[in-house]
Amino acid sequence: MQLGNNSRRQAFADVVTIEAWHGEFAGGRRVDLHVDVVFGTARLGEESDSAMRFRLSLRRAEVVVVVPDAEPVSIDPSSVSRDAQKFVGKITETTERKEAKSIGGRIFGRFSKGSSVGISAELSGEKKTKRSERVEFSSETHGIVFTQSKNEDNNYRWILESPIKKSIEGRPWDGASSPRLALVCGDQASERVPPTVRVEIHCRREDLIISDLAMKDENLWASISEKFGFRNRLAAAESYIREKLISEGLRVENIEEAFSRITLSSVSANSGNMG
Repeated sequence: MQLGNNSRRQAFADVVTIEAWHGEFAGGRRVDLHVDVVFGTARLGEESDSAMRFRLSLRRAEVVVVVPDAEPVSIDPSSVSRDAQKFVGKITETTERKEAKSIGGRIFGRFSKGSSVGISAELSGEKKTKRSERVEFSSETHGIVFTQSKNEDNNYRWILESPIKKSIEGRPWDGASSPRLALVCGDQASERVPPTVRVEIHCRREDLIISDLAMKDENLWASISEKFGFRNRLAAAESYIREKLISEGLRVENIEEAFSRITLSSVSANSGNMG
């Protein structure tokens, strides 16, 4: 689906919001593509005709840059932000002191009438010091970690996950100061009709975290489940998500399949400014 400039398709803005922008296009010009994305948790089901309410968040997501083949613009591979987890190493030296004592020697004497007994003893003590070196490695901990790669359509993407939380929350990078890549405009590019570059958020069904699922009205739930044949309440929540995505023109395959692909958001990058 090709979207016009400034178009927005964001079905669940509280789960993920995204903005994308770049400099003004002109023939032969190179411009940076900036992407600002924020993840959170949505509270869904506030509609009066909804029998349930639940929370929705993401376990894993992909930020994908899509440049349609017909557009007079290309990506400079050397400009792609290939961020990686940073590891910090440190060497810690420890000293352990242990004291060990040993007693050794010999005892001798003469025993005779009217003589004294002579005793001789030799004692020795020893202190031992042990030095050891311990190497420790630690990593900078971030709420979201990401890995750059390409998807099956040869589009550049960043895969995002959280190493410390169940879901991804917050910003993975500073969209204003850290562009994702640079776009190179062809000679036929026009400032009046700039090329279209999209940025999308993808995930799989198994990446959706549906939690705190509750019925607002058991009678309404009974009538809805009977009418639409829902097997259980989770299936009803999946249907809610699917219909919301479809209403925004976003791609969703078989949402009951754990590996099914979902497009949660799709925006066209603006020219010249943020938003």
